[in-house]
Amino acid sequence: MSSPTERFRELSLESMPPVTRLQSRRQLADDDSSSESDAEPEFDIDDDDLMVSPSNLKYSLDLLDEATRDNVAKAIEVPSQFVVRGCQAGDERCLFLITEQVEYTIRTGTEQSGYGVPSCTCEGGERDHQSGPGRPSSPLILTKNGYPTELGNPYDAITDFHLDMLADSLHCDVVGQSVDPNPRRVQETREILASLNDVPADEYRPDLFNNPRRGKRVIKRGDLEQTIFRMLLRNDDLFQYFLSSLRADELGRARFRSQLHRADAALAGLRLYAEDPAPQQSVARPKDVRWCAAHLAGAARNIYAAIHTTERPLGSLELREAARAAVHVLERVVRDWDADVGPAHLPREDRNLYHRLVGRRDDNFVLDVLASIPPEVLAPWIDDLAALEREIAARGAPPSYVARLGSLVGHLRSRRASVGERARRGRGRGRGRGRGRGLAGGSTHS
Repeated sequence: MSSPTERFRELSLESMPPVTRLQSRRQLADDDSSSESDAEPEFDIDDDDLMVSPSNLKYSLDLLDEATRDNVAKAIEVPSQFVVRGCQAGDERCLFLITEQVEYTIRTGTEQSGYGVPSCTCEGGERDHQSGPGRPSSPLILTKNGYPTELGNPYDAITDFHLDMLADSLHCDVVGQSVDPNPRRVQETREILASLNDVPADEYRPDLFNNPRRGKRVIKRGDLEQTIFRMLLRNDDLFQYFLSSLRADELGRARFRSQLHRADAALAGLRLYAEDPAPQQSVARPKDVRWCAAHLAGAARNIYAAIHTTERPLGSLELREAARAAVHVLERVVRDWDADVGPAHLPREDRNLYHRLVGRRDDNFVLDVLASIPPEVLAPWIDDLAALEREIAARGAPPSYVARLGSLVGHLRSRRASVGERARRGRGRGRGRGRGRGLAGGSTHS
């Protein structure tokens, strides 16, 4: 089977007709819903007559004429189920290849490119394609072009976000970037297979993942897991099917892990910029301190939102993933990035990542996430957080930030001490009852 992204060779940014219809990948109706993830969300109309998309964006249709409203109504009768197969950068434009029941493309670019208004080859163009960066909470006024002006030019948002970062979040490749397996796809595949085997991800099949390869052939005889691994690396549809078939709690854990991956990718981009900023000098938005800080702050906000906007109580394993991601991000910023990066003439907040996120002012970076996690879940990270508190105080930070982190650490230590005291009392009572039974037994035999 050829890679789905190879079809880009047959495409151009000037002429992108839809390609042939593909088989629908809907889940069988008799699947056990109790063990699978929640049903696919659908479009809905709320009490204020706002159209709510599956991605929870709200659209006002007030500016649309009757015919366009009818087109919108027809388009949302069947919820979209699509896979992003690949993306590619052009001359001041970006191109995305989408697979639904048909494949179609979305084109967006600068005003000068001729694609200032986003366009789609799907019939009517009335689809919810808001999967890119930027998630406003207020209602969006849908224009006749099918795109709300409140979001601004999507190409500008993609340029700021960076196409490779967006491709990672959409689980697709940037065409022509590398022949090696996408590191993030490899890691997510490992996490999926490890969760199905109830094995920690970093312990699952090191023979496959320490040096991952697609292999010349998909089938690996005598090794079903390696065969599935290769299929998940090659086939976007199968990968998305696996994701959609996970249990709700597994999906929750994956959501938090994805934010950790986003943070690591942003830090890796900043590392490359620090080693040699010259190649990015001509880029509209280099992967500098400001860019990396925006991604880390965005990841922290997404973790916080995932904790507080869930429709069901999160389990301890999900919250543990949230804690692990939050602590990891804070550790990396504090311990690795209190150093200047980039031109010396820039202000300090644009050269020093630690100073921008923690040292400059109290933006509650990561602390709001940590305060949202129950103490019993955060307990394994008490010593790590205490060490971070000392380092932050030594490096310099707003007193309010240091005080809140110190208060959190103190609360966690107090809880740990009280739990330990109750455990000791319980063991003492158990030994007392044992001695009592022994003495009673002795008096019976005497």
